[in-house]
Amino acid sequence: MPPDQPSSAALPVLLMRARGHVLAIRQRDVSEVLPLPRLASLPEAPPIVTGCFHLAGELVLVLALGDLLGLPGAAEGNPLYHHLLLLPDRPDHPRRALLVDRVLDLVVAEPELLPAGESFNDCAEGEIRVEAALVPLVSAARLLTAFEASRLAAFATRAAARNAAFAAAPVAAAPVDIAPVEAGGAA
Repeated sequence: MPPDQPSSAALPVLLMRARGHVLAIRQRDVSEVLPLPRLASLPEAPPIVTGCFHLAGELVLVLALGDLLGLPGAAEGNPLYHHLLLLPDRPDHPRRALLVDRVLDLVVAEPELLPAGESFNDCAEGEIRVEAALVPLVSAARLLTAFEASRLAAFATRAAARNAAFAAAPVAAAPVDIAPVEAGGAA
């Protein structure tokens, strides 16, 4: 195979920056890259939830990738230019997006797989070479522990039930005080 042709094991990955660290994620694990909208806070949300927003009438929970991975430091750059990686919609969990500092590029790379147990919850499934550096390949499916995923699903179920209760409740009209009008003038 010519050296400029990717091997059959090569796959498209998005390169991104989170808290100053360059990371990669499989392109198939991201349904869309979005600009950062205004996020609403959720007072009862689990601590891994940064905020939420509505996309086409659907609630999307935002998780900061730097927080999930325990990366040191602060987010880089102006928050106006941060990105969200919208994860594919799946029926077994609420809609989620990952907050990153910036998406850098889409590249085709051949990952070097890591043995099981090399990272917390095996969330780094491998490494890819980008120029002279090795970049961790993050697994979207393994970012949350089973406990975190169950807490997030329970929270989303409670939030949906509250929304349904508000939607089903009749809206009572406020009482109106009507003063009689006397002939020849105002009340």
